[in-house]
Amino acid sequence: MRDGELGDVRLIEDVRALAALGNPDRARLMDALAVHGPSTTSFLAGQLGLATGSVSHHLKVLVDVGLVRSAPETAADKRQRRWALVTRGMRWTPADFRQSAAAEAAHISADGAIIARQFAAAREWLGSAEPPWDDAAYAGHYWLRLSVDELKELGQAIDELVLSWRRRDIPDDGVERRTVMGMARFFPADP
Repeated sequence: MRDGELGDVRLIEDVRALAALGNPDRARLMDALAVHGPSTTSFLAGQLGLATGSVSHHLKVLVDVGLVRSAPETAADKRQRRWALVTRGMRWTPADFRQSAAAEAAHISADGAIIARQFAAAREWLGSAEPPWDDAAYAGHYWLRLSVDELKELGQAIDELVLSWRRRDIPDDGVERRTVMGMARFFPADP
């Protein structure tokens, strides 16, 4: 599947997959695979500052729940074992995990780990922002009045916009491009 094609954003409905994402190191592994593509255990361990054995364990859990797969077709030789994401994008809704207290706890844990990772990355960026990237980086804060159907439509529109940027052909034009993290959350709340 080409990155960004329809189906590249997967709806997570399996509580085991969501529970796996509740571990901060697994969430970071997923991020690293999204950024670097198919990678070896030792490469991922070096990127994340984790022990190789720990990365191996977390990869096994992610494979078992269907979020990561072995990617032998990307290895330079048969001795090298690489891992890849099944899909680079995921989404889920709280409603999908209300069937039990354990499922709801997995949802809250996974969202919490991801929000914490997003917060940490944003704080790190704020402490190190420099030109010209500090002028290009974007943050928005909005209050909208929407119906349930309009909120769903907004989420789909945001997905389509982001995927259009991710699936584009990146020109080989000598312009510096960096990995950019994006996050969006829209939910009912009061000021």
